[in-house]
Amino acid sequence: MTEAGYYRYATICGDTLVFTCEDDLWLVTTSGGTAHRLTTGRGEFWTPKLSPDGKFVAFVGREEGHPEVYVIPVEGGLPRRLTFVGADTCFVSGWSPDGKEIFFVTDAYAAFVRHSEAYAVPLKGCEPRPLRHGLVSSYAVQSNGATVIGRNANDPARWKRYRGGTAGELWIDPDGKGKFKKLIELAGNLVLPMWLNKRVYFLSDHEGMGNIYSCKPDGSDLTQHTHHHDYYVRFPATDGKRISYTCGGDLYVLDPATNKTRKIDVFVPTSTIQSVRKFVSARDYLEYYAPHPEGHSVAVIARGQPMTMANWEGAVIQHGRGSRSRYRNCEWLADGKRFVVISDTAGYEQLELHHADQSVEPVVACKGDIGRAVELRVSPADDLVAIANHRQELLVVDLKSKSVKVVDKSPADRISGINWSADGRWIAYSFAGQPGTCIIRIAEAKTGKVHDVTSLLKFDYEPCFDPEGRYLYFLAARDYYPVYDSLQFDLSFPNSVRPFLVTLRKDVRSPFEYKTPQEEEIERKKTDKEKEADKARKFDIDFDGIERRIIGFPVSEGRYGQIVATANRVYFTAFPVKGIRPNHNWLEEEPEPGVLNAYDYKERRTARICNFVNHIRISNDRKALYYASRKKVRAIDTEEGFPAEKAEPWNPGDAPGRKTRNLDLHRAQVLVQPQEEWRQMYEEAWRLQSEHFWDVSMSAVDWNLVHDRYAALLPRLRTRGELSDLIWEMQGELGTSHAYEMGGDYRRQADYHKGFLGADFALDTKSGGYIIKNILRGDSWDRESDSPLAAPGLDIREDDLIVAVGGRGVGKDCSLDELLVNASGKTVNLTILRKKSKRNVAVHALRSERMLRYRKWVDTNRQIVHEKSGGRLGYVHIPDMGPAGFAEFHRGYLAELSRDGLIVDVRYNRGGHVSALLLQKLARKRVGYDVSRWGPPQPYPTESVAGPMVAITNQFAGSDGDIFSHCFKLYKLGPLVGKRTWGGVIGIWPRHRLVDGTVTTQPEFSFWFTDVGFSVENYGTDPDFEVDISPQDYRDGKDPQMDKALGLALDALKKNPVKLPDFSDKPKLPLPKLTGKSRVLLKSGDKQKNA
Repeated sequence: MTEAGYYRYATICGDTLVFTCEDDLWLVTTSGGTAHRLTTGRGEFWTPKLSPDGKFVAFVGREEGHPEVYVIPVEGGLPRRLTFVGADTCFVSGWSPDGKEIFFVTDAYAAFVRHSEAYAVPLKGCEPRPLRHGLVSSYAVQSNGATVIGRNANDPARWKRYRGGTAGELWIDPDGKGKFKKLIELAGNLVLPMWLNKRVYFLSDHEGMGNIYSCKPDGSDLTQHTHHHDYYVRFPATDGKRISYTCGGDLYVLDPATNKTRKIDVFVPTSTIQSVRKFVSARDYLEYYAPHPEGHSVAVIARGQPMTMANWEGAVIQHGRGSRSRYRNCEWLADGKRFVVISDTAGYEQLELHHADQSVEPVVACKGDIGRAVELRVSPADDLVAIANHRQELLVVDLKSKSVKVVDKSPADRISGINWSADGRWIAYSFAGQPGTCIIRIAEAKTGKVHDVTSLLKFDYEPCFDPEGRYLYFLAARDYYPVYDSLQFDLSFPNSVRPFLVTLRKDVRSPFEYKTPQEEEIERKKTDKEKEADKARKFDIDFDGIERRIIGFPVSEGRYGQIVATANRVYFTAFPVKGIRPNHNWLEEEPEPGVLNAYDYKERRTARICNFVNHIRISNDRKALYYASRKKVRAIDTEEGFPAEKAEPWNPGDAPGRKTRNLDLHRAQVLVQPQEEWRQMYEEAWRLQSEHFWDVSMSAVDWNLVHDRYAALLPRLRTRGELSDLIWEMQGELGTSHAYEMGGDYRRQADYHKGFLGADFALDTKSGGYIIKNILRGDSWDRESDSPLAAPGLDIREDDLIVAVGGRGVGKDCSLDELLVNASGKTVNLTILRKKSKRNVAVHALRSERMLRYRKWVDTNRQIVHEKSGGRLGYVHIPDMGPAGFAEFHRGYLAELSRDGLIVDVRYNRGGHVSALLLQKLARKRVGYDVSRWGPPQPYPTESVAGPMVAITNQFAGSDGDIFSHCFKLYKLGPLVGKRTWGGVIGIWPRHRLVDGTVTTQPEFSFWFTDVGFSVENYGTDPDFEVDISPQDYRDGKDPQMDKALGLALDALKKNPVKLPDFSDKPKLPLPKLTGKSRVLLKSGDKQKNA
């Protein structure tokens, strides 16, 4: 017997249990013993459900990209795919009592990712049938039609003790007549209902721990059946007699007849293929690179492991202890023979000293707690290391004495941009004295004395010493040159940064001024003694009046990232101002690359050096400049000729070698031992929470106990997906929002994503084709945001039939969706039938039609508001509080301002950070008008709402959507209608990646309100008028939340109609009537006296 596995998603039928382990399905009897593998898939499988007769298992898998429903016989065989919906979310809920249909939940046809509904698909396969209950996360039905649905949630273990708006709730239709009501009201997360013995069983944590409870169909006789205290019960399932579930990675069976729970001991015989060692390229997992002081080699961190190597040829030397430890931020010492690196071998981070030739064993380089290093730079002259840490401290470590000195500490933000002077006497850095600002400071390395170089304006950052000791370069937002907005009356500062320098001594002139002939003559006539005296003062700094010696570079303002310098040339990166598209994915997309420019003092001009640059470094001897871009690192010679004016930047291609100067990172292969790495990742994820959680007491959670509780399960993990699940469970113990785990190095799976045609279809059983029922109209000017069937010139209409795709006929045996698999983003050929005429049409299949469904939802709501208000009310929806939501708000808001009032809809708002910007607009109150002769009166302030506003929110409005909903009430902008919001207002700053690229987030910024303090977190904000949408409302196409908002707005208009002021009382300014005496005076020319 080997270690037990990590078991999840158990399902039961009679004496048969099916569960997941190692991302596959396994079968075992309820007596336990050796399990039998049912699948050997390419991706993960989840939510298996055994059929009522125990012959089949339905489950969700990602075998071809999207999560879809599959079925497999319990004897084994090839899984058969039943659905082709192309969803982001999919779960199997169970089977129909007769075993002919499988119930599943998906967001495939919804306008929002968070809105899933229930469908049924026949065992034999066919088009899914909508069950028309609206919002559903789980579903259970009896043979008499009695139905219970779960809403909002399925897995309370990921946010334990959650009490916000999306806490699971149960709705029951006790007689199958379609009238649902709440089953039971408990202050907890109630999920996954099951029918058993004329009672409804469910998972709930209303008493603080996830356990199984039951009640009668009328909600009475609440009974607890399991009593776990350490881990939550997860994903219970029933065959109508007993209940299977997992808890703490173990399998259990509950027998309600005896009310006893039994743990099932299972042996899973497997080679744990995802746990075997592997090698990955350093290029694919490059985290950090540091040039050798002489520029011929680099030290790199890749996949958490340190390596040293020559730039283009030669062997790679691996350092460190392998996957059991993680290394970060390596830097060469001045001698070029040793380097320092951050290591977590001890279970916390320490600074280690390594010899590049490995002649001496690595040692811990200092004593004491250095925190989590966020930046590290080494003195170019001494064995000193400057470290900026997560506690906003600047430390100096003396490698000889192993001492640590705190030089500075910011009260507002992290210290950044550490840069040493060439002689090692000074450390420059960017310091935040108050939130949202930073200045440049210089510290004396020996004494720790700190001097301000700049004073507070906005952002001064990235200081860099001139290697000759004349200047300190830096970047700063000092150019307040506003730009008018192109859509609305507004100004902003999209380009406010420029490179600057400050002369370090009073006798140093601006490098941008020419010397006079007399000054050049004096310089030539200096004696050796005078030159030696100048050299002695080379790195002296006159701090008196230093801020008055700031000089701007003769370049245009823009967005600049970094600045480095040689004696005669200054390099800086610049980045474009570019709009953010709605489908932007910050987790997967690389940052927008910039350009590398340089200013040459001899040429007295700027030139473009290269394009596609994200990051730059320079060697200590200033002869080699390295830049990173798109997983490449290139080293260029800083002493080569300056590009000619208007010359195209050099683009040598991607091949590595001396000719192209691309470093060959592929030759560095990193050995990965998955299980060792998973333990390290778990430890770091736990430690990151400990170091960054907003409350030092961890909100009274015993965080050490949590560590030990879940660390005990680490030996049982066999896949990266199981580690993800464990980290979610561990972080869920914080009982707070925004503790996420995303991304990482998973087993590669097939990627045959479905293409979309942007329409609703219905199978025509007579012809065998698919009727086009509704073409989803989006933005015709955006190819990815409109139905390809609506493209100009195609003449495809609703009620046309699609009878073939790519020459293959569609019908009962082969659905339209099935033939669109692997067509995402591709051109497909459709055979269209209209009456008796067939023709072939080529269309571009979309990658998603979510935006089209969203646009239809918004346009339908806006039309309803206009029609029911007689055009008096406008409508705007805000899908999130990020760039997409900011854009959608203005798209609707600016178009609706001519109306008397406004409905502001934030249902399903996914959060972000722009709520304050939108609330500023909505809070504008009209106090006057600009009246002109020809146009209509224009309100002041412009772009303000004339009359009443009503906001609609729901349980899926979260994070900054919570904040917007609450502040809409606080600002008294109007009534808030709908459901209590999500309740997650502890903000994050996702900037920590684990060794395989995983992002974990730490709740760092807890929001406090003047009226309720911290109480919106884990609760939400209550609407002024609570209005739910019942399953029967969804079925009947009703939106009572919208109806209520409309009623309130129209009532407000009735009480206080919006009318323009009476402008008829205009000022009269007639010419004065002159008397006779006045005319005489004017004739005599005595104009001054007359006046």
